[in-house]
Amino acid sequence: MPHRLRQNLLLPQPPTVVLHDPRTHLRHLPPAYSAAQTPLSKERDFGAQVRYYLEAPRKPKFRPCKVIFVGDCSVGKTAIVNRFCYDKFQSNYKATIGVDFELENFSILGHNYSLEMWDTAGQERFRCIAGAYYRNASVIVVTYDMSKKDSLESAKKWLNSALNYNASKRPLVFLVGTKADLLSKEEFVRMERLAGLAAAELQAEYWSVSARSGFKVTELFQRIAALAFEEAVMQEIRSIKNKPQEQATQASVKSQTFDLRNFFGSRLSQQKSGCTC
Repeated sequence: MPHRLRQNLLLPQPPTVVLHDPRTHLRHLPPAYSAAQTPLSKERDFGAQVRYYLEAPRKPKFRPCKVIFVGDCSVGKTAIVNRFCYDKFQSNYKATIGVDFELENFSILGHNYSLEMWDTAGQERFRCIAGAYYRNASVIVVTYDMSKKDSLESAKKWLNSALNYNASKRPLVFLVGTKADLLSKEEFVRMERLAGLAAAELQAEYWSVSARSGFKVTELFQRIAALAFEEAVMQEIRSIKNKPQEQATQASVKSQTFDLRNFFGSRLSQQKSGCTC
């Protein structure tokens, strides 16, 4: 066997390199679209408490985050989901019938986290069907078409409908304007001003995106995933802090149900009465 061939056979295989997807691999909290138009979090990064909890040896497991997209028909809900998940855009989307579903996995601070994206129909005849999927939502994305002012005016109606199915706890709310590429600069600025006022009324974080050009779509979904992940971690921390209080409450209830003084008092009364049982 030639020396060169023998030498090549003895060489180890090169290591496989795993490249992280920059869209779904997050190490820092993405900024808001506008710091002045968000009631959710104005912090520039994940809090120290969140990072400290995630550095513990025990790896917490998080349930998938349910994100529902609501809004009028043809405002671009399906388009922005497909732009993020598949990096594609079609100009002739068919209207969603009932509900469409997509799942996207993220790696946030080294932990796995998934978004369940429920794209609901905007047609009135499908509202009863779509409403069944509003329950247990962690994030509500209210979508409107920036080229149609009436779709912004109906955003409050869509949000109230979704909140009725999530009365026990208010989800994170985003107001998202789509089709930003269809507006001139003056129209874009005017529409953003109106949408900012609407977002403040709805207590929502505001974003303007374009599925056709991809403008701010990735940043929007990164922001949704990061804030939902942070909220899930904080829930875990709060539940751990509440456990000692719950255990103390249960212990006090048990001590009240079994009183030693009453027990020995009943035994003495039985002996005095001559009962030996």
